[in-house]
Amino acid sequence: MFVYLRSLMAPAMLFLGLFLQSSASVSYQEGREALDRSDWQGAVEAFEQVSEDDAVADAAIFWQAYAYNKLRDADRALESVALLERRFPNSEWRDDAQALAAEIRGRASGEDDNDELRLMALNALMHADDEEAIPILEEFLRGAHSERLKERALFVLAQSGSARGFEVVAEAARSSSSPNLQKKAIRYLGVHESERSLDLLVELYGSITDMDARRSILQSFMIAGQRDRLLGLAREEPNEELRARAIRLLGTMDAEDELWTLYEQETSEEIRKQILRAFMVAGDQERLLAVAKNAAESLELRKSAIHLLGTQDADEELWALYQQVTSEELKERVMHALFISGNSEKLLLVARDKDESIEMRRRAIHNLGITGEASRPMLLELYQGETAFELKEQILHALFVQDSAPELVELARSENDLELEKKAVHWLSLMDAPEAKAYMMEILRR
Repeated sequence: MFVYLRSLMAPAMLFLGLFLQSSASVSYQEGREALDRSDWQGAVEAFEQVSEDDAVADAAIFWQAYAYNKLRDADRALESVALLERRFPNSEWRDDAQALAAEIRGRASGEDDNDELRLMALNALMHADDEEAIPILEEFLRGAHSERLKERALFVLAQSGSARGFEVVAEAARSSSSPNLQKKAIRYLGVHESERSLDLLVELYGSITDMDARRSILQSFMIAGQRDRLLGLAREEPNEELRARAIRLLGTMDAEDELWTLYEQETSEEIRKQILRAFMVAGDQERLLAVAKNAAESLELRKSAIHLLGTQDADEELWALYQQVTSEELKERVMHALFISGNSEKLLLVARDKDESIEMRRRAIHNLGITGEASRPMLLELYQGETAFELKEQILHALFVQDSAPELVELARSENDLELEKKAVHWLSLMDAPEAKAYMMEILRR
């Protein structure tokens, strides 16, 4: 029974740690590095650890599907695609995931070899004479071919630079009969960057009601470097979701000055939070720190800014802020941010500081516990020098979270306080470790 309970609690503790990860989470970075090494299994395992609440959670699911596909595990790859569509129906990775799913299903149905030949033929048309190639491509788009191939035909037409090629792509962008092809055509218009492409995108944004298509147009404005158009929509778009997307895209374009002006004029707290996230994307620590320090800002906005600073590894700025703020809620959020940035040394300083409140020290110990094994020596050192019962109790729990059975046994054996020894034994009784079992037998033999 205890073993079963432990098996349930350990993932919960692990999830708690992952939940606190930043939008640039360690697990996501490890997954991308595994992809770069072509370590597909390692990538699957790393992306599995990315929290559902993480800012890159949708990207992690897509890359996990990609890695499963490389492992030739079609069922799991398709399951990951379905998971992405279910959890993040508006994700920017959805199109790529659907294309991946189409490729997998095409391979499973035996169409892969023929599709590869057709792709080669379509690529060859990029170098053919426009007058000869464009009618062939138009006919191909009207035929009963896979969307993957039709997307490639659209791409070739977009690259042709011809007036007729542009018209065909424009027709696909206006048509809602195939939403995926429509979104691809919109994307290609953004890549084209001509005045007529941009004018058409503006026209489409005003006339199309489909949210997916409008999101694609915003993405195309970003691809085309249309900062002013995005800024206008970030100010005036009545739909808050689309406004938030325009703001995030401005962050990718490093439009910090424009975003700061928008932030100062904005009244919606939710939109202001989106602007803060855009500062994080742009790497603008200065603006985030200004909001975090500003006592005139709402508590929620200051907390959001502090959290985002943690994703920027702004350790020294955060530590200076910790010394300045008096609100325990803000101090707790700064500690949370220091945890996100992986700064165990600063957390240890808080945990040791006898001038801090017991609650702040307890929370620092909690954060040390979920940072991983690297903090174990710090926790043991803290335990030896601590006298407060509730803090020693928190350290025992932190060691339990880290599966530190040998250390818990050592502390239980040497502890003179019977209540603390009971706490250590309680956590050991929930662990499926040889050292824990041996110590239980030792207690029975006393």
